[in-house]
Amino acid sequence: MTQKEEEEETQWRLQQQIFIYLMTVGNPSSNSSSTATTSTMVSTSSLFLSSPNSFSLSPTVSCFLWMVSTSRLLPSRLFQRFTNLTSLDLTCYNGDLNELLSQVFCFPLKLTWLNLSSQSYIPAIGLQAFSLKITTLTSLICSNIRSFNSKDLFLIAECFPLLEILDLSDPLCCNDSSDSFVHGVETLSLALFRLRKINLSGQACLNNKSLFHLFKNCNLLEETIVSNCDWRISIGIENSKFLKDIVVRPQLKSLDLGKNQWLRDKSIIMFASIFPNLQLLNLRYCYHISKVGICQVLKRCCQIRHLNISCSSVNLLEINFEVPKLEVLNLSHTDVNDETLYVTSKNCRGLLHLLLKNCYGVTNNGVRRVVENCTQLKEIDLRGCDKVSANVVASVASSRKIIALFE
Repeated sequence: MTQKEEEEETQWRLQQQIFIYLMTVGNPSSNSSSTATTSTMVSTSSLFLSSPNSFSLSPTVSCFLWMVSTSRLLPSRLFQRFTNLTSLDLTCYNGDLNELLSQVFCFPLKLTWLNLSSQSYIPAIGLQAFSLKITTLTSLICSNIRSFNSKDLFLIAECFPLLEILDLSDPLCCNDSSDSFVHGVETLSLALFRLRKINLSGQACLNNKSLFHLFKNCNLLEETIVSNCDWRISIGIENSKFLKDIVVRPQLKSLDLGKNQWLRDKSIIMFASIFPNLQLLNLRYCYHISKVGICQVLKRCCQIRHLNISCSSVNLLEINFEVPKLEVLNLSHTDVNDETLYVTSKNCRGLLHLLLKNCYGVTNNGVRRVVENCTQLKEIDLRGCDKVSANVVASVASSRKIIALFE
């Protein structure tokens, strides 16, 4: 038997085992007092099952199973069967989260990833029991939680000090005061000494103090997402007393500040001075950012590869210097015209992807200049650009493979 045939045979046998297992313990007609159903996914480290009708082995060794009953027996038997679990996704689980997480405590699992997104609350009792045995967790995803408050921040800080990735974005309701939230973020930033990535988008209680606690205390922070936050973050941000305590953080490479109308030029210039090695900066829907702020950022952050200023009023005509490392530029839904494109293409010759969706001032002439000057260009998004012909890219660069997107 060839290696390929052996792999196919192994895959078929594993598929049969999974289906037999689900039919045995996941059948709603089995001896269970509960008639409720859930669509819970559990991740293991040996196979991949995205639905009852699809199955495949994965070289990355990850797998999902659907739990179809809230019976007490099913979770424990499932954890007993798959002792090599590394990831657990409970985004659709409708049972008692505290009880389920407390059951995990009873098994010798080495979970590194837990997703509790879209749940009604953070299950404090379950997480406390869970953390007593599971000390390997490095990623915690809790986005779109219905009710969130600062107590949850203290809980996470206490239970999971080894977290590297934390997503607490877009809670539906935050029942808290700004002071309590600031204290919670400070505690979190001091406890999670390995934190590399954090997402606090949509947190209504986030302000300049909590933001600077993160920047000051999280020495390994590489990526911060704080889009769509409350306007209060702007109060004193340029002259905050916390600035003097923050040293340069060269390790932070990605900063998403999109959909923040509080942002002004002084704010992003200040961020550029703290994070000189930024590679990604997202300023979409930041209406009060001007060419002055963008120019200063591009001068100070020479490593920028991805810049998103879509849906803004920024005009790049004043950029009279080269930005050689910029690879992705999103100018969608802006007033960019042919003149701006010409200047941009001269100074950003290393562009790989250019997004110009619904830029009504762009014509064939501007696109030609971009294609001619940006010799490494791979994709250009021209959807909604009514003055651009569908064949303009091919006519300029017939020998190059450039993807041009049109409506």
